[in-house]
Amino acid sequence: MSASINDPRTLQGSFNMDKSVVVVTAFACDPNIPSEPTIGWEFLRSIMLAAANEGDVEVVAFMNERSKAATDERLTQLRVEKQVSTVGVKLPAILWFLQNPYLTRLEYLVWSQQTRRKLQKLHSSRQVVLARHVTFSSEILPTPISALHGKCRTVWGPVGGLGQAGAVLVEPRHPRWRSQFAFQRLRDVLSRIQSRNISRHVDVVLTTSRELADVVTDVGTHAIVFPNNTIDEELMSTINALRVDREKEQSSLGNTQIRSMTILCVGQLIYRKRFEIAINALRDPVLATAKLVIIGKPSPGQENYLAPIAAHLGVSERVQFLGQLSRAEVLSHMFSADVLFHPASREGSPGVIGEATAVGIPVVCFAGTGASVVLDAAGTSGAKLPASSHLTNAQVARVIVRTAEMPRIHTSMWGRDRYNQLEGSLLRQALEEHADV
Repeated sequence: MSASINDPRTLQGSFNMDKSVVVVTAFACDPNIPSEPTIGWEFLRSIMLAAANEGDVEVVAFMNERSKAATDERLTQLRVEKQVSTVGVKLPAILWFLQNPYLTRLEYLVWSQQTRRKLQKLHSSRQVVLARHVTFSSEILPTPISALHGKCRTVWGPVGGLGQAGAVLVEPRHPRWRSQFAFQRLRDVLSRIQSRNISRHVDVVLTTSRELADVVTDVGTHAIVFPNNTIDEELMSTINALRVDREKEQSSLGNTQIRSMTILCVGQLIYRKRFEIAINALRDPVLATAKLVIIGKPSPGQENYLAPIAAHLGVSERVQFLGQLSRAEVLSHMFSADVLFHPASREGSPGVIGEATAVGIPVVCFAGTGASVVLDAAGTSGAKLPASSHLTNAQVARVIVRTAEMPRIHTSMWGRDRYNQLEGSLLRQALEEHADV
């Protein structure tokens, strides 16, 4: 049941007024766009399932109009559009220019304020038992559901937002490393302040960062560490098929084959991924015969800034840039490589780490990042580097070698059941609290 109008009061005729309502606010809720915009859709699916399992519960989802169009189309394809009412919150006509992708955060702030007012109007006429805000896990931005704090159960997240500024100091440094370091330090400070302020006005915070969970707990709000990784059934089938093929290949080759180590990096070729640390590690004697495979492309309109670094360091012949590949091709490279090195300074819950732990390739990343949280949750092989200017190239190289020798342990924990179980638990608790009032 999709609503094309924006005022919840006009939706009342579409609702069964006796049913309880779960409100979902997700500025970005597009099933067709990878990464951040998909998160809202992934959680909406699980919230819908939780509501269906409880019976007399309806779901109302507020999002931007672009997401509404994509969500409505997918709901129709899945033939479950009657389980949710979607509301596209329009920008004021005078602010049309905020739809520029470079102004998304400003657009979000306007959207959030408009959505707050609509939530208050909806609550005045319906039994809202749970308000869920899901969007932008890597950002700490105000949530519209704080308008319902104290009126129903409010759950924000998963959110991340914290990084490791020290990772910017690890050699080789970018020419603009000082501004990058200052930006990350400022971002972390503001994220902590903002998260404290927002957390005071919600009941539960789901976070992808253990450090952020501590900040939330300090202000008396319940925190749940929940990496928002998920691997769908199709991708898991691909992983399982590749594993069978790999085992057959190894069985036929036996233990007589000697080859050089392959280090794998996967991600966009941007500075905060810090792939130049992996390139530099090839200079150490313990990695003298190792090769580095980098999968990913630069930002639109940007050049591959890593190729000149590899040339300057004299290791170009051992660095292979493959560009952007399909997920199946990336997974195939994970099975053939010895170790995944992911030295990003800031991320929420990187999907590549979840996929690596499902494959079983050992992982090296920086401690205190979203990658380390995913690795810890999976319990698979890996190592965490300290993010510090004191970290030497020799130390990085030796950790890579030791990690590559770890056993390949894979996990199956990243299925959709995690989301379903979480949202079912949150809704049941909200219904119990509502019944006790």
